[in-house]
Amino acid sequence: MLAIRVEYLTGVCVATRHDDPSRSSPEWPPHPDRLFSALVASAAELAAPGEEFSKPAESALQWLLGRGAPQLSVSEGHRRFAPDVHMPTNPHPDEKGRKATLGLLPAHRKKAALPIPAVIPDEAVAYLLWPEAEPDEHLETLRTICHGVTYLGRSRSLVQVIIVDGPPPPTHVPDPMGQVQLRVPGEERLGYLRAKYKHDGGQPAPCLPQRYRRTDQRPRAEKTVHTVFDRCWVFRPQPGDPPLPAISTLKVTQALRKSLISCIDEDQRSRGLEPNVPGIVHGHATHPHCVYAALPFVHPRQRFADGTIKGLAVLVPRGINDDALLTLAQGLMRVQQNRLDIPGVGSWHVEEVPADDPPNATLDPRTWIGVARVWTTATPMVFGHFPKQKKGGEAKVVLDSVEMIGIDPGSVVQIAVDRHSPLYGAPPSWCFKTRKEAGGINQAPSWVRHVTLYFDRPVRGPLVLGSLRYFGLGLMRPMEE
Repeated sequence: MLAIRVEYLTGVCVATRHDDPSRSSPEWPPHPDRLFSALVASAAELAAPGEEFSKPAESALQWLLGRGAPQLSVSEGHRRFAPDVHMPTNPHPDEKGRKATLGLLPAHRKKAALPIPAVIPDEAVAYLLWPEAEPDEHLETLRTICHGVTYLGRSRSLVQVIIVDGPPPPTHVPDPMGQVQLRVPGEERLGYLRAKYKHDGGQPAPCLPQRYRRTDQRPRAEKTVHTVFDRCWVFRPQPGDPPLPAISTLKVTQALRKSLISCIDEDQRSRGLEPNVPGIVHGHATHPHCVYAALPFVHPRQRFADGTIKGLAVLVPRGINDDALLTLAQGLMRVQQNRLDIPGVGSWHVEEVPADDPPNATLDPRTWIGVARVWTTATPMVFGHFPKQKKGGEAKVVLDSVEMIGIDPGSVVQIAVDRHSPLYGAPPSWCFKTRKEAGGINQAPSWVRHVTLYFDRPVRGPLVLGSLRYFGLGLMRPMEE
């Protein structure tokens, strides 16, 4: 194994996202391409006068590129907000004569706001791991190159880079259907960087991103409980699409499921295949299967939360085979290409929200799959049957639903059932109409309530309870952040 440890000596990572034209968004975790570029610069600094690299350094860097995409082990990072710094602008290349001479002096130059994007990680270290790599003859050369790296990102982002043994388990692993996109250098990257430096010495173009998946394998003080759900793909409508309140959850999620099934069928026919929609998508005789959820703007503390639906989520259960997962991903890509028709409302043009750069907390998958002891419903839970006091009442129905999503009911220490949610913006339970109530006057009304659960240990989401959980009713949000 090869493990490179990057320690941010000031406790802050100052680096700009490569795809942000405003240059105001920070980058975290550090992309493998950023570290490789720093290693190339270090190797060039260590070379003898008159040569670009020493032969051992060039061989070691090319060997490293051949190991493929590394795994990462990083903690969570929180963006640091700071005012812009106003700096003198550079002279314009078209300026000539006296004007150009004066332009060299800072006092005669205009000042422009310069953002300083930065992230404060919970642990100011990052590890890049190649589990199958055996450096052997390249090990000492790589140690020397790593020792020469002094900053990563901007020059004020001071680091110490070393090769270590016994790194922590990975938190991000390469996955073609992951939600995090990181720039990973290919085998031709070293040649490109050398040619670019010889040509004009300018900033190199970013390499192509590769998808990663979070593993949540960092050790915790207490054992964390997991539900049957694993992945969480998040999508959002475009500006100008008709807004909808949280009480329209069923209307939106039913439309999403119908559109996804249609898109999978269309995609398979276009490739000359016999239509075969996986059971995790349609859900017939398959348990557990995908959950189609609406994500309303609700919050435990923000009083201005209004409960409007900001996006959609597809929750995927664990243990899905690769073929079914690939078919699901292809169907979701086609849903984005088409439009999502919502009966009685209009159409949404949805796009995937990158997990590493969500526009707000509601559209951040970590909001719904975070770890907490207290969870409460953002959309109310629909009880599978009328609670009977002699058979345990509401608590028994809730505990049965908790067990259905893979959590031991014994870990629940307290249950609160009410018509109102403690989350700001969440509508009362009576505002939601279920499918049963829309079917006819002879059907008994469903028992719909908001539920708050207190656990004796940390629980990792997503959590969704009740008989209509697969259509987003009973979706829970952690009360702790």
